[in-house]
Amino acid sequence: MAFLLGNTLVFALGGLAVKAVSLVLMPLYTSALTAGEYGTAELLNSAVEIVLPLLSLGVVEALYRFSIDDDVPKDELFANSLLVLGGGIVGTGVLCVLGSAVWGMEHAASFFVLFCSVCLFKATTQLARGLGHVRRFVAYGLINALAMVVSTYLLLVHAHAGVEGYLWSFSIGYLVGGFAAFLGSAEYRLLVPFRGDRVLLRRMLVYSLPLVPNLLSWWLVSVSGRYVVLWGSGLVAAGLFTAASKMPALVNIVASVFQQAWQYSTAREINSPDRGAFFGAVMRGYSLATLSAAGLVIALNRPISRLMLQAEFSEGWRYVPLLMLVASFGAMTIFLESFYQALKNSGVLMVSTMLGAVVNVVLGVAFVPFMGPWGAGLAGVVAYALVLVVRARDLRRRIDLPIDRPRLTYQLVLLSGIAVFMSFDGGLWLTVAVWVCMVLLATSDITVLASSTRAVTAFLARRNRER
Repeated sequence: MAFLLGNTLVFALGGLAVKAVSLVLMPLYTSALTAGEYGTAELLNSAVEIVLPLLSLGVVEALYRFSIDDDVPKDELFANSLLVLGGGIVGTGVLCVLGSAVWGMEHAASFFVLFCSVCLFKATTQLARGLGHVRRFVAYGLINALAMVVSTYLLLVHAHAGVEGYLWSFSIGYLVGGFAAFLGSAEYRLLVPFRGDRVLLRRMLVYSLPLVPNLLSWWLVSVSGRYVVLWGSGLVAAGLFTAASKMPALVNIVASVFQQAWQYSTAREINSPDRGAFFGAVMRGYSLATLSAAGLVIALNRPISRLMLQAEFSEGWRYVPLLMLVASFGAMTIFLESFYQALKNSGVLMVSTMLGAVVNVVLGVAFVPFMGPWGAGLAGVVAYALVLVVRARDLRRRIDLPIDRPRLTYQLVLLSGIAVFMSFDGGLWLTVAVWVCMVLLATSDITVLASSTRAVTAFLARRNRER
């Protein structure tokens, strides 16, 4: 557990900085771009998330998971991954040429460069992370963020490059961060001689291919709402909805920096005989911290939105509470996802995410025409809630994972109430109601952190005696 806490602290130091950078840039984006331009740029940026797993066969996930195992040759693992990613780059290049020449796709060249830079960054940094280079992994993220800040300022503020500048700023950040990882973790040593292994590649693809539908479905659950809003309400509404969806990055600070360390720890501790107490204690503390942080952000939505959402984006504040609720349900489902990755069992992971994706798209198409962006947010809440229930029920049959369902349900209901209240212009009574719910949420189990710490300490002591 000390290892988990140490890694979490390191990831937090880097993750907070990276997330803070992305939030600091929001006023710049919303002042330098129109809602239509921002919507176009973000829709293209988000499209990488669906093209990458599809054309790379999900190999980045296998690269990270197999790099944790001591018995896997890292040079063959890296070479196999680069070969598959190279094929994905070729496929993307062909599609971009066709898109530009045949269908008149704008920004095709910038999209291709962005895809290549993401491939480089993902491959090099995930390998470094799997090798246990935790501090260096965080440093690579910081370098990526710094390069993106500088290039964004130069391209959007000075050069007024619009959508092209937005995409190129991300590409530059990924390229600089990727090369830093390649050199900083001496990954170039793994490429001399360059040799792959068919047996290992087969094992990697057996693990990663079932994850592709899961990754695509996850994209449909988390991002497709923007495209449904574009279809149902137009580019400007999609731009507002996308800008508002950036605000939940505040709650993701709590979730993502912990998740990176947690994914590694579950892979190491999944076969521990007393894993139940450990996993249960961590989950109780995680849910309390994550949901309380989400409630606080929702309660302070108006002043935060005034700072982050400039000019014509100002009305986006109305969608932030609902999208924060979506992110909170998503944070809980991602916590459970780590167990399937540790078990190398992607079957239910894939099915549950696909189910959520279908529900999200169907409800979004049904709701958006008459509810606008609200419909996409509501569809996202229902989809994530469904995925959470399916995974929780399945995992309880697979591993010893004590889940306090009444307490978690109580917390999510309180958070839902805060989100509903803060979605409307209200008077004093609404403000009071929000903060009453916030206090009830934060004190829903005031002893949970202490009890989690005691359980974790006991687990650590037993593990030390065993070793």
